[in-house]
Amino acid sequence: MVEQIPYGLTESIIKSLASEACREFRRIYGVKYEVDRLRETVESIKAVLLDAEEKQEQNHAVQNWIRRLNDVLHPADDLLDEFVIEGMRHRMKARKKNKVSKVLHSLSPKKIAFRRKMAREIEKIRKIFNDVVDEMTKLNLSQNVVVVKQSDDVRRETCSFVLESDIIGREDNKKEIVNLLRQPHRNHNVSLIAIVGIGGLGKTALAQLVYNDGEVQKKFEKKIWVCVSEDFDVKTILKNILESLLNGKVDENLSLENLQNNLRQNLSGRKYFLVLDDIWNESHQKWIELRTYLMCGAKGSKILVTTRSKTVARTMGVCDPYALNGLTPEESWGLLKNIVTYGNEAEGVNKTLESIGMEIAEKCRGVPLAIRTLGGLLQSKSKESEWNNVLQGDLWRLCEDENSIMPVLKLSYRNLSPQHRQCFAYCSVYPKDWEIEKDEWIQLCMAQGYLEGLPDIEPMEDAGNQFVKNFLTKSFFQDARIDGDGNIHSFKMHDLMHDLAMQVAGNFCCFLDGDAKEPVGRPMHISFQRNAISLLDSLDAGRLRTFLLSSSPFWTGLDGEESSVISNFKYLRVLKLSDSSLTRLSGSIGKLKHLRCLNIYDCKASIDLFKSISSLVGLKTLKLRVHEISPWEFQMLRYNGIINHSKWLSSLTNIVEISLTFCGSLQFLPPLEHLPFLKSLHIGYLGMLECIHYEKPLFPEKFFPSLESLKLEYCLELRGWYRIGDDINSTQSRHLSLPPFPLLSQLSIEGCRKLTCMPAFTKLDKRLMLNGTHVEALNATLNNQSVSFPPLSMLKSLCIGGHKLPVYNISENWMHNLLSLQHLQIEHFSSQQVHEIAIWFNEDFNCLPSLQKITLQYCDDLETLPDWMCSISSLQQVTIRCFPHLVSVPEGMPRLTKLQTLEIIECPLLVKECEAESSENWPKIAHIPNIIRDLI
Repeated sequence: MVEQIPYGLTESIIKSLASEACREFRRIYGVKYEVDRLRETVESIKAVLLDAEEKQEQNHAVQNWIRRLNDVLHPADDLLDEFVIEGMRHRMKARKKNKVSKVLHSLSPKKIAFRRKMAREIEKIRKIFNDVVDEMTKLNLSQNVVVVKQSDDVRRETCSFVLESDIIGREDNKKEIVNLLRQPHRNHNVSLIAIVGIGGLGKTALAQLVYNDGEVQKKFEKKIWVCVSEDFDVKTILKNILESLLNGKVDENLSLENLQNNLRQNLSGRKYFLVLDDIWNESHQKWIELRTYLMCGAKGSKILVTTRSKTVARTMGVCDPYALNGLTPEESWGLLKNIVTYGNEAEGVNKTLESIGMEIAEKCRGVPLAIRTLGGLLQSKSKESEWNNVLQGDLWRLCEDENSIMPVLKLSYRNLSPQHRQCFAYCSVYPKDWEIEKDEWIQLCMAQGYLEGLPDIEPMEDAGNQFVKNFLTKSFFQDARIDGDGNIHSFKMHDLMHDLAMQVAGNFCCFLDGDAKEPVGRPMHISFQRNAISLLDSLDAGRLRTFLLSSSPFWTGLDGEESSVISNFKYLRVLKLSDSSLTRLSGSIGKLKHLRCLNIYDCKASIDLFKSISSLVGLKTLKLRVHEISPWEFQMLRYNGIINHSKWLSSLTNIVEISLTFCGSLQFLPPLEHLPFLKSLHIGYLGMLECIHYEKPLFPEKFFPSLESLKLEYCLELRGWYRIGDDINSTQSRHLSLPPFPLLSQLSIEGCRKLTCMPAFTKLDKRLMLNGTHVEALNATLNNQSVSFPPLSMLKSLCIGGHKLPVYNISENWMHNLLSLQHLQIEHFSSQQVHEIAIWFNEDFNCLPSLQKITLQYCDDLETLPDWMCSISSLQQVTIRCFPHLVSVPEGMPRLTKLQTLEIIECPLLVKECEAESSENWPKIAHIPNIIRDLI
């Protein structure tokens, strides 16, 4: 078992050594030299980690050194994190004291004792680090290994020849690619097609089938096959193209000029078909250079490329690549059976082995290379027990030949940056086939420090989003769920990719369920099911960094006594619990001072939870959905003002995201406007919440300085933002006393019918959703004069709805502000409201110059679509959903000359009307290229 490489840990330690708390410590104790030397030592270790990862599989001494390094780094990181946390607490207390009090506080016996203890611990760690560096020197590890390291192994080669009988399940794919080859390109003589999929999926095999297809043979005058692989050297590729064309060797000493001249002589005016197999290049400049030499073919020439990355395809100008999927279970078994019985087809496979073999084939998830590897393994095995061992064992460790799936996937892994590698390995904490929520995954990676040290991407949330996109384009992640605005919500990992993540993570990550007898090694990151609770005592409490207990319809969470064990995991960075009782843990969660991410979902908690959370000054993400116990206790505390007027959230000065839902006893929320890093705030289903407090003085530059996303859902009593002590029943408007949100880019308000007083949201540039809410907040924003541009003029997406929304009460001509609006969504309106919307445009229907899409949905009584929508000439897509009585479209539909797509979903009467070309509605929509009808 390999050891996980501590890329993130070294970065975290380097950051802590440069922190304000550590600088203060250096100054007081005069240990600047020692601390600087420690930082230099860690940086020298960080520099050799890539080389150590490459060598550890073949060198046990390197593997042992990595294990020892991890044992040193973790306590060092925990110690330095204490500095950071104490520094936060000190600064928070100092803000409340005068100068004399600050000095006395810094000289307090408790403070001095803490610093002395830290000084002794740092000295111990420094000596241990010196020993580690001495070992590192003896191992001759190199600091010069680059992120994308060229393999010393023999380069993978492919060729155009393939036995068609060896390929199963790709006939339809071949026909689809051949059909793409038939299609001419409007602008260029030579056009591209890209096949994209994970390693081992059969991209090369499919390209070989296409290359040798009879129709393709006749269609093209010249056919060329070149395997490019990792080294995208233009001169080498041109040489290989010429050798394929001439079916012979080309002089190694030919200049680039001579090569391209020879190429033109052989291709100019000729219709050719070129396959560039296994492309890794993401440099647009290199591709442009190669493409220049390939544009000399006749009209209809085609280039077919295979790659694992959508980014590579886009680099080559292919916006819509051909995504290759896995084989079906039946096709997978057919391929496995062919390989197992090769040379002995007549004997076949007996029924018992066939049953096991079908499960093995299905477990391969349609990846032909994995199936072929296992088929070769099973050829020499005829016993049921041997096949069962393969089925139930860790298959991929048995596949060590060069053509097995793991070396192929590892090649992709080795092309990742150290930060990408760390984040990918961390995915193994999730069970297989888990739908991973993107935002949660980013929060977990942030909590472990894996997204730090990226100079080109700030802030860390943006880095996390970029990582997810990178993993998707490189096929490490798949099955992404996308919302209506194109944002990624979640994704999955192919089982083989999960196996790779587990392999590179070593024993650091594990998932424990009822089948697990004991954790392997000393894991740091665990997720588990309720039926594995007995294994908690066997975990190294001082080593755990991640503890995930997710909900499931098949099992419950922890009871009060079981959850109390968690208080022993004092170095946790991530804690996620669901469906559990926290009656004994509530008061001690504050002792888990290293926590960066706390997610408590549908748990029972005591009143102590809120006060305890206020101690977690390092917390970045807080998500609470709790059912409080002892309601009489809450009533008494509410009367005394302990919860309602405390600042239990205001102390979380490091917080980035807060989500509070179904916390039924919260009547007020403490001031949040001064939290410097708060980017996302979600408040939902707080039935008793009346207001969110704020404090004066208010300075615009410090008022929610980082907030980008605000979501308010079904807080039926919420009136808005009020100063502590103000009468919330006063009718006097307080909008003018609140600065506008300075950075808010998306806002969602649903079911908050009493919400009237809130800051203006003039700078929204992503999405605004107003559904079932009061329009006063919208009007206050539209009338706000604090900005030099029209309020909401940068907004891209608007969703507005609610049966009781007063259409006539919104500011006149307000649609004229929405100059950047691209998507307008209207929902849960009555038929009358839908038609009244026309007044928002004041007969100027071109006031939305950027509008491309309109969505109308959930209107029970609408029978005819409104005429006003036919006057918006920029429309490219119209989606109509859930209109049970809708029977016709407007007469003016033909005026929408730019309209490309009409979606009619769950509108049974209209779907029936639009199916027949003889219907009255057909002439109105016949000009639309893409009409989608779906009854679902």
